[in-house]
Amino acid sequence: MDKIKAFGHKSPDTDSTLAPIVYSWYQKQLGVEVIPHVLGEPNKEALFVLGKFKVDKPEILTDINPNDEIVILDTSNPDELPEGINKAEILEIVDHHKLAGGLSTPAPIKITVRPVACTMTILYELVERDGLLDKLPNDIAGLMLAAILSDTLLFTSPTTTDRDKEVSERLEKITGIDMKELAEEMFDAKSDLTGMSASMILLSDSKIYELACKKVRVAVLETTKPENALNMKEELLEAMVKLKDNEDLEMMFFFVVDILKSESTLLVSNEEEKEIAAAAFNKEFKEEILLLPGVISRKKQMVPNIERAID
Repeated sequence: MDKIKAFGHKSPDTDSTLAPIVYSWYQKQLGVEVIPHVLGEPNKEALFVLGKFKVDKPEILTDINPNDEIVILDTSNPDELPEGINKAEILEIVDHHKLAGGLSTPAPIKITVRPVACTMTILYELVERDGLLDKLPNDIAGLMLAAILSDTLLFTSPTTTDRDKEVSERLEKITGIDMKELAEEMFDAKSDLTGMSASMILLSDSKIYELACKKVRVAVLETTKPENALNMKEELLEAMVKLKDNEDLEMMFFFVVDILKSESTLLVSNEEEKEIAAAAFNKEFKEEILLLPGVISRKKQMVPNIERAID
């Protein structure tokens, strides 16, 4: 039988790219061999972090075999996982999102789902529980810290908990890295759209949801330079229409999150989506865009509001 495979969701962000690496290290300390994978090319921020800490990029996993033993990190949503996921042997899930439903296993498995901002906060707690903190190497600690800073937007996201902050402070001491400086470097990398097509931008941090029986994609671009994306508005809108057709989506919403101002600009490509968005956030569009001060979290603000408006 092949070695255990660990991976996060499609369109891997920083947390979903780095969590399999950290989980693999953690399991190795327990005598279990796990191979980290990603379900697509990581975004620029994740690649920057891998380069900074001199860690190899996980291999891209293209398909799932029925005899595969797998661990799922940073999601429990089948829409974010490969086809055939329920035919494989799922051993464990570690996640910080709401349960989506749809996964099936022939026997009980280990599931750790906690209301924190980042999968890495949970992995830190598992490492701590098993008495392995004194073995935590600098590069693994650095990956953990970077993922938390990414998911919390340096603690400005409403998903941030006191536990995320506490763990980050501990990891800062372990690595000797100034977390604010690291976050600035990461956000600069994330804001670089050089060489990216409109479609690549839309899929760089994008998830599909079943909202009120409708298949909806919610894409997010977190950046310190929102003008770089907004200057491509027409290209992005055209790519959104094509993406909806290709994936048989009923709706798509694209949020450009200004990290520095803690606000979003929302783009949609048709009148129905515009009506849903206006109702979701109780605001009116101006010149085809919707400015949303304070809205920066997909998990706590964007998706719940859209779901209520559709419903």
